[in-house]
Amino acid sequence: MFIWIIAIILIIVIGICIYGAHFFVNVAFYKDSTWFAKKGHALFNPDNFNREKTVYTEIEDRQNEEGHRFWEEEATEEIFMKWNNETLCAREFKAMPHSNKWIIAVHGYRSSGKRDMSYPAKVFNEVGFNVLVPDLQSHGKSTGNEIGMGWLEKENVKAWIDKIISHYPEAEITLFGGSMGAATVMMTSGEELPKQVKVLVADCGYTTVYNEFSYLLSSALKLPASPILFFANFFAKSKLGFTLKEASSVDQLKKNTRPILFFHGTADKFVPHEMVYRNMEATTSVKEVMIVENAPHLCSWVYDETRYFKTVLEFIDENLTKGEGHGN
Repeated sequence: MFIWIIAIILIIVIGICIYGAHFFVNVAFYKDSTWFAKKGHALFNPDNFNREKTVYTEIEDRQNEEGHRFWEEEATEEIFMKWNNETLCAREFKAMPHSNKWIIAVHGYRSSGKRDMSYPAKVFNEVGFNVLVPDLQSHGKSTGNEIGMGWLEKENVKAWIDKIISHYPEAEITLFGGSMGAATVMMTSGEELPKQVKVLVADCGYTTVYNEFSYLLSSALKLPASPILFFANFFAKSKLGFTLKEASSVDQLKKNTRPILFFHGTADKFVPHEMVYRNMEATTSVKEVMIVENAPHLCSWVYDETRYFKTVLEFIDENLTKGEGHGN
């Protein structure tokens, strides 16, 4: 009888874990999840929902207002590209006079180019960079339903790189990303990229999708991460074509040869800032890191605006000639 009771309990526990893993994959990796829109976003990233009015929220509001106004200027162009049975959208900002320097600015999880990258695009464009801000698949104006946490989206970035080079073969390209966009940049870094891709910038990116969701399940949802993610790995592989551990910034950075600049804020509740040190450790190319004290998730340019953009621009300028790496 005792053995039967234990067996029944184990079956129930395993059943609950399988159900939880299936539910988690559906809400985390698919755009049409109503649960995430209603509850998940606030649970996973409380900084976006529990904001007290401070000097930093005033700075952020000013940056957003300037960025969104810049986004709608007539000099910008909205472009679309057919890719893998989907339509990808991006906003292009040309420098005047024409420059060969390009930045592809990549937004975060369940966000959009306009929401996350309009202000950095304004700053970069005003100092002479052409800037392309894509909406990743299943985000913004791009079509699709699957969200790959950077692993699928790295193929979007590669497609936009090829599109820029097809029109501007002398382009010198920097990949700049925040949050999931940073993970996308890091995951792209281990691919065979054209020689025109010179420099990488990753702001508050995670080490692996497995580690990121392990942190969120335990810290935000107070759930046992390991058994749920054990089964989630199988569901992700069957539904999306990759496992949570396979989607690794760390493994891709080990293959990267291009200079990379890291940022992270110490008050990040969405991606713990300790992950930046693991990403740094995996990188054998030229690398630098800037830690911003007390900055929440993707807010380093809010909490230390002048030093942030000065650091980015100086790093790009110093490393454009060093960033050829491996190419096709």
